[in-house]
Amino acid sequence: MKKKEKLVRLVMCALFSALIVVMTFTPYLGYISVGPIEITTLHIIAIFGALVLGPKYGSIVGGVWGLTCIVRAIQLGFAPFANPMVSLVPRILVGLVAGLVFWGLSKTKCPKVISLVIATLAGTLTNTVLVITALTLFNGFESLLGAAASAIETIILTLIGTNGLIELISALVIVPSLYMSTEKFFKSKL
Repeated sequence: MKKKEKLVRLVMCALFSALIVVMTFTPYLGYISVGPIEITTLHIIAIFGALVLGPKYGSIVGGVWGLTCIVRAIQLGFAPFANPMVSLVPRILVGLVAGLVFWGLSKTKCPKVISLVIATLAGTLTNTVLVITALTLFNGFESLLGAAASAIETIILTLIGTNGLIELISALVIVPSLYMSTEKFFKSKL
């Protein structure tokens, strides 16, 4: 990789990371609260960054998302999300998985749109599954809801599942469309 290409990738990674930071701390932009459900749009930026820049930089953008999630959790008093295993590790893996899947599929004869959809699906499911698993493993539900957590675990998982479905659908619509519409621009810069 040439020095100029490395510099351009680094700058683009910084721009995606800055976008994550701004969206995290701007109400109803990075996290949209609808009743008891909080829908994130930040996975779209992390996945898009991974598709444009590759798994290495996608992991960095995902890591920035995870770090801002921890800071936000501390500010708002959401103790389970202050745990790096709940907030940081899954978000790093979102960028890594989406980038690797897209890179791997681009080496095959799979049409680009299908590759984009599969990589977006993989990245979004990585976030949802790992965050739910980490919350379960590290007693995140209990610390959020106390003793009532076990009694209403089905309701919680239904809400998170609904949340995950909304995030998945939005990512599947936005990320491939955004990539296809900006592909020429990013190719000319890299």
